[in-house]
Amino acid sequence: MTKNWLLIACLLMSAGNTLAESLDFNLNNDAARLTFSWDARDNKLTFDAGWLHHQDRGDVAHVGLHLVDFAASGPAAPEVGIGGKLFYVDGDTGPVSASGGALGLGGFFRYNFPQADRFGIRGQLYFAPDVVAFGDSKGYLEASLGLTYDVLRDADIYIGARYVKAEFENTPDMTIDSGLHIGLRLKF
Repeated sequence: MTKNWLLIACLLMSAGNTLAESLDFNLNNDAARLTFSWDARDNKLTFDAGWLHHQDRGDVAHVGLHLVDFAASGPAAPEVGIGGKLFYVDGDTGPVSASGGALGLGGFFRYNFPQADRFGIRGQLYFAPDVVAFGDSKGYLEASLGLTYDVLRDADIYIGARYVKAEFENTPDMTIDSGLHIGLRLKF
């Protein structure tokens, strides 16, 4: 099923004209995530597709759509995206295995500190209750927060913390990933 999600993501990436793109890769000792984002023609509508792999707990694939803009005027305004992601979870915690999907609503933010413009903070939160879950899934929650450093104008590195939890029918809740990670984001 993960192959189907990757095929859908590739088709979406190749469709239409894109103006700005970014590639985000992060990892820790047990998990790695790769996300590709691209803007639509007006630069306010952003699409993304990604994959999180945990070597002991399973995989999460997603495609997302957000309306992105600055939350205030001025040079120090945070960039905010509001929208949703369609998640597919293939969870595996040893004796328990389950899969399903959910439509998570939420958003993200990025903010560079004006006093130290190379340093910033970023975060995201997505929540999907049972009513928007399908398959064996009963819900999904993903949250992350990180500190960034702009190495180049179009490349930053970061350290962050992530929490990803999936709920399934007739199985205990699965924490797919939690803890610290390091990463980099390239914009082109």
